[in-house]
Amino acid sequence: MSGITIEQAYEKMQAECGIEAGDMVKQLRGARDGEMGWDHSGMGDTYTTSGIFFVICMQSGVEGVMLNKDKYSEHGNFYPFFCLELVEKAKPELPLIEVGGHRVAFLDDRIRVCDISVSHETLREILKRVEEKN
Repeated sequence: MSGITIEQAYEKMQAECGIEAGDMVKQLRGARDGEMGWDHSGMGDTYTTSGIFFVICMQSGVEGVMLNKDKYSEHGNFYPFFCLELVEKAKPELPLIEVGGHRVAFLDDRIRVCDISVSHETLREILKRVEEKN
């Protein structure tokens, strides 16, 4: 017998599940802390939000997968991979950059800095006013 722990098995299965940062998933059910090696002892059991779609923010060992409705948020709740169903793989986009210690994301219709989102039209107006001032 190989002697791997259930936590090691969980980590391996999560790494192979095909879910990656940026993917959109659906939570199918809640989970119990310790179930199938999932360990999020600080949070305890998860509640079920069936039918609500989340976007993966990051994966973290046996803690599971961090979910949030906003894929650019740095906060979220952890869920085990086995309670999730892949809905859509992430689409390639411009990489995030750091400006003055803040994460900046370039989206199709807006730019997002931390938790503030600005449309391209608003950004053009801001830049126009800055130029006029100089």
